Amino acid sequence: MAEWTTSQSDSSFSHQPRCTDVQGSQHCSCESGFRLSGKDVRQCRDVDECELFQTGRLARLCAHSCVNMPGSYYCTCPSGYNLQEDSRTCEDINECMSNQHNCTREEICINIHGGFHCVRPECPKSRHNASYVKTSQFKCERNPCLVENKLCANAAYSITFHYLTLTSNLRTPRTLFRMTSSRFVGDTMRFSIVGGNGQNHFSIQRSDRQTGELVLVQPIQGPATLEVEMEMTELSGKTVLMKHISKVIIFVSRYNF
Repeated sequence: MAEWTTSQSDSSFSHQPRCTDVQGSQHCSCESGFRLSGKDVRQCRDVDECELFQTGRLARLCAHSCVNMPGSYYCTCPSGYNLQEDSRTCEDINECMSNQHNCTREEICINIHGGFHCVRPECPKSRHNASYVKTSQFKCERNPCLVENKLCANAAYSITFHYLTLTSNLRTPRTLFRMTSSRFVGDTMRFSIVGGNGQNHFSIQRSDRQTGELVLVQPIQGPATLEVEMEMTELSGKTVLMKHISKVIIFVSRYNF
């Protein structure tokens, strides 16, 4: 009959194995999460799963941080995330929906991965000799121009604000935003990037006659905030009929989840 013996050492990350004598030969084994180690294989030492599965072909155990413990491990998430039921992946907390933000009544809460931003879209005081008025939460429209004011007439008729949130180092190319016109009077529609920072990360492409797409062509390492001004110009021949500006503000999180 086999006889098992177990004794705990001073260290919580190692202990003596369970051994049994079978027909004059001793066989030892360890509990799950430990492996035989030491001189003459007489010690059970903890398997550091976090280190073992950190790199290589095998997937990481945790989406964010792995904490080793005797015989096992557990995962943690950064601030702004909740650990999912699978105990390894992290899900963003929507602070805007759950009222966990400090935005004022004059501000709009924009949820981002791992946090939030309080924004207040404002019309430009003056742009190309034109003035603008707020017509909705995210839109400004140009005031009427004087007949002789050609600079004003050539300025964008509308300016809209759009807020996007991305994870860090997204694969590219990736379409982020589409700009289109429901009313098309002219014979040509032109799309271009006319302002903002980090323009080398983006390009413009056409998806149809009256729709332009903002495409991410280079990955962005977060945390970062980028702004792109995308212009849509309607022409009849060489005559500009109407211009519209979309301000696309992109919040990139620190993490890739």
